[in-house]
Amino acid sequence: MTGRVAFELLHTYDTRYGEILGFMLGDGCLKKQLSFSNAKMECMKEILKNFETVFGIGIEKFSFYLQIPTNSSEKECEKFWTKNLGIKNVRISKGRKTMVKQGILTARITNKEIEEEIKEGIKRVLQGKINQQNTQLGFLRGFFAAEGAIIPGKVRKEVPNSVQFPQKGKEIPNSISKMLKKFGIENRVVIKERKADYYCVNITGYENFEKLYSLGILDMHPDKKEKMRKGLSSYKKKISRKYVTTLKLLRELQKRPMTRNEIYDSLESYPQKINSLIYSQKSCLVKGRLIQKSEENGSIIWKLTENGEKFIRLHS
Repeated sequence: MTGRVAFELLHTYDTRYGEILGFMLGDGCLKKQLSFSNAKMECMKEILKNFETVFGIGIEKFSFYLQIPTNSSEKECEKFWTKNLGIKNVRISKGRKTMVKQGILTARITNKEIEEEIKEGIKRVLQGKINQQNTQLGFLRGFFAAEGAIIPGKVRKEVPNSVQFPQKGKEIPNSISKMLKKFGIENRVVIKERKADYYCVNITGYENFEKLYSLGILDMHPDKKEKMRKGLSSYKKKISRKYVTTLKLLRELQKRPMTRNEIYDSLESYPQKINSLIYSQKSCLVKGRLIQKSEENGSIIWKLTENGEKFIRLHS
């Protein structure tokens, strides 16, 4: 499990509003009436709570429809959703469109005013006109819960190969790509299905995966979050050798600030290698701001930063 300190994405009004916008973009419908569907109980529970907090619409105002596989028990599925969500009535239909044992739940309500507000909110977030950090992170969290995917590795299935935010057309993925980059998550927009005009934001690399996890972008969907947690733990074992000298240097600086010559003396490594670690812009020490250079009493010294402390905990 990753040891990095999690970003505190508090459930403020802005966060919940952002989650609604992202989730509705992915799994919602705003054409004939306001509705959203999902097979994950935790996702539906969260979004319904958000509607009550943000718009004052209680769960009793929604109508619920449940589509279950032909081989599932209607009574068991109804009990599962009504008990966990606290809803009283749900209309059930059977079909072959879903393979999920407990079925896919749809919540519907008629409210033109809120429908238009959500449409406008989605548009403003994608255009970058809503700049609140919590709203943007909530938006990414809601969209990922609805549409996001963690693609497993070809050899080691538990290690993620990539994380994807898919959507029809290129406009929405481009907007999500820019938003992710604001939070330091490198990505690129790639074609997923050319015939269907389907694109996705594609994210690779341990550092980017760890940022997604620590920023709370995966939190709304517990299964996806757990999948990434296991992936990060497995990934760490695979790449830890890469940071042997880096960790030695950080642990020495953890004891006390040091000059460059003192660093040379404390590590059993070539000075050229140490120089590349502390000066190169490509070095994870510099790029990740794990160390800081300052001047004291006429001497240049190197100190460990808060990010450096986190890095040590992560790889301990």
